[in-house]
Amino acid sequence: MIDLKKEFFSPQTSAPALDHDPGRYSSESASSVSCDASQIEVVEARRLDRKLDARVLPPLVFLWFLSFVDRVNIGNARLQGLEKDLQMTGNDFNVTLVVFFVPFILFEVPSNLVLRKLAPSTWLSLEVFLLAIFTIGQGVITTYGGLVTMRFFVGLFEAGLVPGSVFLLASYYPRFDLQWRLNILMLLAYAIAGMDEDGPSHYKGWRWIFIIEGSVTAAVAIACKWIIVDWPATASWLTDADRALITRRIARDAGTCRMDRLNVKALRRCLLDWKVWLTTIVYIGTCNSTYSINLFAPTIVQQLNPNFSPRHVQALVIPIFAVSALAALLSALGSDKLRHRYGFAMGGYLISGIGFVVLLAQHHVAVGVRYMALYFVSAGSYVALPLLWTLLANNVAGQYKVSIAAALQIGLGNSGGIIASLIYTKQQAPFYSTGYDVSF
Repeated sequence: MIDLKKEFFSPQTSAPALDHDPGRYSSESASSVSCDASQIEVVEARRLDRKLDARVLPPLVFLWFLSFVDRVNIGNARLQGLEKDLQMTGNDFNVTLVVFFVPFILFEVPSNLVLRKLAPSTWLSLEVFLLAIFTIGQGVITTYGGLVTMRFFVGLFEAGLVPGSVFLLASYYPRFDLQWRLNILMLLAYAIAGMDEDGPSHYKGWRWIFIIEGSVTAAVAIACKWIIVDWPATASWLTDADRALITRRIARDAGTCRMDRLNVKALRRCLLDWKVWLTTIVYIGTCNSTYSINLFAPTIVQQLNPNFSPRHVQALVIPIFAVSALAALLSALGSDKLRHRYGFAMGGYLISGIGFVVLLAQHHVAVGVRYMALYFVSAGSYVALPLLWTLLANNVAGQYKVSIAAALQIGLGNSGGIIASLIYTKQQAPFYSTGYDVSF
């Protein structure tokens, strides 16, 4: 347990002590010393944030980006002939998507519990390396059953990356500095996830999507073993003063509410906290909207004009993610600046809702308007999704509770991906009325 009295008032962390001679200092002098100490800490906090941003964020950005690409690139592989070559029929493609989410949901909490015991550099890089191996496997399989098996293991090994990263960042940054960093990770991962091109002509393009991207992911994961930071207490690149400042900032956010010991009572408090379950329920709907775009945007755009080539479809999909990334960044800046989450999240839902209303009325609007609606759905979802991560992380305290709460929210919340995988079927093309109706 952290001794808050010691942390806040020990000689090492407090302002310089005044001389015991009451005549030497006036009240104004004492006030001046206090203000000077406060200003010094502000300067030191800014210096520390620059240091953390340079060391903590970059490797996680690479891993998030590559893992999300490996997750959603199946949508682009579909355009390149995946279903035809593997003789997939009916809703086989949708089943393949669902299989990914089963282990992805079940193993997020266990993964974060393992992370609590292991160095993040070891566990996170190992998970991403293994999912890369099975991503490559998707490019060499020859049967539908093989594809389903590969998707299961990709979901299994990607399960811990997002909640693990949220947990790691929460150990370095105070709550009102967290939103911007999470948005940086999410937008770079999601926004570039649809930017795939055809592979060499002598091997099917959809195979090269998996093989090349999986190989890059594996190489980066190996390198990240020596680049990803570990917990602040064991990070050799931090000075003692850095660690003390990180501890004070996190302690101020948490107040006296700590949960750094895992037992039955602590686990009960995690599982009975209404905040965890409420944000999880909201997260399900948010994930459904996000995956509706990430998994099916290429298919939806192609249905706007069946004569579009795969490259033409990609050229139309990329701007959707670029605009969504910009919206997510701007909302993160405003949210951290104003120290407010809820209103920004609701703004995102309002924007997405407008997009779904247009899509539900698509029989009465032009194709261009339907295409514009995809921007609204995507941008609103991108604004809201990381806000939910931060909203929950900002309102629970203690290493174990942050770990379990983040994993439960993201793990169970990703059942929204299962819903999205099942409501956009071939039978609904080209209007996908059920998909838009359920998502709305």
